[in-house]
Amino acid sequence: MGVLPRVCRPSIPSTPPPSLALPRGQPCPTAPGSSRTLLPGSQTRSLREELRVVLGRDDHTVSWAVLTRLLANKGLYPSKAQVHEMLHVARECSARDAASHLLTFGEFCLFTTELRQCYDKETPRPALLSKLSDKSCSDKKRSERKMSKSSPKYEVFLGGSCNPTTWRENVAIPMLKDQGISFYNPQVSHWEEALVELEYQAKQTASVLFFVLDRNTRNVASMVEAAYMAGCQRKLVVVMDSYTGPGQLITGEAISELEYQDLTNGLHTVQDLVERQGIPVFGEINHALNCTAKILRENLRPQDLGLEDHVQPIKYPYLQLGDKLIKLHDAFVNTNSKQISLAEARVPYKVVTNKDLTTEELQAIVAAKKGMDIQQLNGTELPLNDVFLTFDEFCCIVAEFKNQHLESRRVWDVFTHSLQKVIGWALPRRPLRPINSTGGRDIYLGGSLGSRVTWREDIAIPMLLKHGLSYYNPAASACSGRLLPMEAALMEHSRVLLFVITDSTRGVSSMALASHYIGLGCNVVVCVQMVTEDSVVNGERLSRLAVKDYNRGRTYLKDQANKDGIPVFINIQEAVECAINKCPMTR
Repeated sequence: MGVLPRVCRPSIPSTPPPSLALPRGQPCPTAPGSSRTLLPGSQTRSLREELRVVLGRDDHTVSWAVLTRLLANKGLYPSKAQVHEMLHVARECSARDAASHLLTFGEFCLFTTELRQCYDKETPRPALLSKLSDKSCSDKKRSERKMSKSSPKYEVFLGGSCNPTTWRENVAIPMLKDQGISFYNPQVSHWEEALVELEYQAKQTASVLFFVLDRNTRNVASMVEAAYMAGCQRKLVVVMDSYTGPGQLITGEAISELEYQDLTNGLHTVQDLVERQGIPVFGEINHALNCTAKILRENLRPQDLGLEDHVQPIKYPYLQLGDKLIKLHDAFVNTNSKQISLAEARVPYKVVTNKDLTTEELQAIVAAKKGMDIQQLNGTELPLNDVFLTFDEFCCIVAEFKNQHLESRRVWDVFTHSLQKVIGWALPRRPLRPINSTGGRDIYLGGSLGSRVTWREDIAIPMLLKHGLSYYNPAASACSGRLLPMEAALMEHSRVLLFVITDSTRGVSSMALASHYIGLGCNVVVCVQMVTEDSVVNGERLSRLAVKDYNRGRTYLKDQANKDGIPVFINIQEAVECAINKCPMTR
């Protein structure tokens, strides 16, 4: 996996500053390998024992592979992006090495208990602030239903990588034929114009869209298309292959380090977008085909596949986790000390939990620190000023006690729900509050990123400030490579999504993002500039074949935007003006 970007903290200012990146705080004092393990209660003791069983030894750190296994053992199934967010934010808060893929025990406890609480509460997916009216979406669905009645329907559309790949002919088609499943194969030896409409109809009416992103091609158009289909919430099965590295041959050309990074980031973005809809991504074609047959046979969604299908499910992929650790870190380091006394810890604990540590909880912490039986502390004055805590121990305390007061509430909720079902009695409830319209931003400045990409600073931001509009600038925090849930939440809490794909970037990730949110039915404006053989990307001139591949993705994005009624521009200033004009309509 590539090196993750620096964390972008999800704060929403009342007025749009030039940059939304916040300065990094003081590093957390506890790094992986610390010998300290505070187990103040049953939850942390249980997690400690589970870690010992999985590792077969005592350890104070949790690696990527062990983390996903431990969470799965507890029925918690985060997406790849959520796991990256945990590791990334932990690394940033502690100022650990950029190559570190470890959590401390306290960080692991915190993330695990936060996930469990969200699962138990069945935390709903936040609404998209940029979502267009239901009318426009229903019109699109009616058009698709009309097409499905007048067109031949195939069960599977075989999308994704084409020449020079042979996965359709050698693997997919024989297996589908063996199982009597009809399919449409867009890869033909002799192409003609009439096939464009036939392929489009087959794609729109197929029961399952089967996409393979093979490393022997650049996959640009396929990535953009798969991202769109995930946004449309179609039955989508995606098989993803990884590029081997710089120097790999694609159509006979060795790709550079920068192109390898751009293509890999594109795959990561597509994976994160697909998993954000709860759809698993496969690594092997035969496995994906067998699951496709089950989806058709039992009329399932890909999201319904589970462990019995040898598929790790993805649950609540929109949950943000990094912000929880950031909040703890900021509360702790505000004390300006590497360790704080238990007396001092009561203040940051209340900041992050909105409740006080009880006498019983303080006794449990003191007993755990001093290796005493808690009964020995009864009737004695607790030495709160003499017991010192590291940040990792503070994480353990929050993980142990933060949600305990919710347990009794959950039991009461179950009891009252049973009463309601039996005798129809209901307690008065507060109405759910809609998202505060003043809490979001007007425009998301998405699209091409890079040190030489200056359209935001030169054109967009001055225009937005002139009109008094707020914005989110993802370039300010340099969050790229993965679509972390915190980053996605900032995007989805904007009223208009502007994506500018410049002719000085390959733009793979940006095109996938734009395509996905068009598929979701959001209020999007796109500006697409085609690359030429004269285009220079980060000092590299593109080959003729590369120009063709990257323009194919741009063409797909423009065509799909036009079909969905999304404004498409070549001139950046005109695109920004269009986004500005859309803002009053969405307030």
